[in-house]
Amino acid sequence: MALRRAFKEKYLMVSMRRLVMALVISTGLLAGVGCGADYIRDDQIYKDDIDFRIDDDSQIEDTLENREVLDVLASYRKAVVTKDFGTLKRLISPNYYDNAGTTNTTEDDYSASDLAEVFEMMAQGAREIRYDVLVRDVKVKGERATVDYKFDYAYKYVIADESSWDAGVDVNRLELEREDGVWRIVSGL
Repeated sequence: MALRRAFKEKYLMVSMRRLVMALVISTGLLAGVGCGADYIRDDQIYKDDIDFRIDDDSQIEDTLENREVLDVLASYRKAVVTKDFGTLKRLISPNYYDNAGTTNTTEDDYSASDLAEVFEMMAQGAREIRYDVLVRDVKVKGERATVDYKFDYAYKYVIADESSWDAGVDVNRLELEREDGVWRIVSGL
């Protein structure tokens, strides 16, 4: 009987040790499942701006650089809607250049200095602006970054005392460069 009890106790100890080891291993495995890269979600950092969203299918790693780049786009969106031209000028690099998506002509190309004219037209003509952004991707490589996004826009404008709306949906890639530690837009407006 004593032998049987000793055997049973030893068996229980071994079984308990195996059970504890299995729990430790499975807990470690489960913890590892959730330890992948954290991704930025709009409800984390842009919950107060319902018109600036991050696509649920995007996988933008939660890094300081990615957040800084997204902040530039969020600031740009807000400045366009409020017609805050001072902020727009600060967000845009003096090296800004865009070919308007055409490579066979330079007639539609524009630089930072040309944007002042665009801002002036917007200030005079646009009475109300709506600009919703859905971010799809952010890539940062050294001192350069890109943001791919879809946008819905609508603006009310007045010409000869007649008001009208223009609206549409499009996709865009904003290009940024870090200048003196600050991200600025160099192309894509």
